[in-house]
Amino acid sequence: MGIPSIVNWLGDAIDDGDVNAALYVAEINHDPTLITIGYCALDQVDYLQSSSFLGRLRYLTSADPEICAARSSLSLKDCWLGEQFLLFQLSDYRQSLYKIENDAVENYIETLKLPETGASRFIEWIAETSQKIFCHPQSGYKLCLDTLVTTSRQRQLYEQVKMQWMIDT
Repeated sequence: MGIPSIVNWLGDAIDDGDVNAALYVAEINHDPTLITIGYCALDQVDYLQSSSFLGRLRYLTSADPEICAARSSLSLKDCWLGEQFLLFQLSDYRQSLYKIENDAVENYIETLKLPETGASRFIEWIAETSQKIFCHPQSGYKLCLDTLVTTSRQRQLYEQVKMQWMIDT
């Protein structure tokens, strides 16, 4: 298995990729004008609120009624793909990369600066886009992959996945 990457997503080779998970948007504890988009295993969602670096949760796919009505669960690998797409789409709002030390493990989170006006609409856009991605997986993942696939190796694997989707429908 492997670390999250486009090649590993396309090859279904992400470590713990099939674990039930959720995508979230949370404020950064020391500055609520900054948010982060992340994902975690579903059994870790409760720990997000007790995180020393995260503030208020602004959005959670596992609490989204539209997504819950369309899907019984989301996988970690699919939440990772959604996160990558959202971060790419919102790259103009990228603020900084924060190093977080948790249980002697260093992690990095990317932060986005909320616009001065329309912050709630910004979060709504993330929720609506998440619904597009996760409520209709084939078209949603195609939306993500059409943007994120950039190399010939990725394109070759993506074509194989699209062929399999055509067979499955």
